[in-house]
Amino acid sequence: MLRYLLPLMSSLQIGLRIKQSVQAYLRQAAVVAVAVVLLALAVAFGLLAFYHALASVYGFTPLEAAGMVGGGLALLGLLTLATLPLFARRPKSEVSRAIAKPGEGLGMIEQGLGSAMRQTSPLTLLAVAFVAGLFAGRR
Repeated sequence: MLRYLLPLMSSLQIGLRIKQSVQAYLRQAAVVAVAVVLLALAVAFGLLAFYHALASVYGFTPLEAAGMVGGGLALLGLLTLATLPLFARRPKSEVSRAIAKPGEGLGMIEQGLGSAMRQTSPLTLLAVAFVAGLFAGRR
């Protein structure tokens, strides 16, 4: 009887952990959303203050001040778009390509063994292979 209850208890505990982690993620998402809204309001207030400073303190006309703010925002947007290739997905790694093409896997192994033979002595490699064979034979 206990044998049947333990997996059930384990699955209930896993479900409880999943529920707790989802609730934690939701709380974190709510905090991030509030922070994003406050940040957007701060940026809008800063842009408005910058516009008024250009118009009143530096003597620009309202049209010139609005053009400068708009041009600055356009430049900032273009610079942000220029960084997109930095965050693009990378092509698959060599390991996944080797798995996709099993025939090349043996060539990679031979190449690795060749470089190991050049870097260490054959006697060391023979000793490592012997110990690995012993461990593999015991299982």
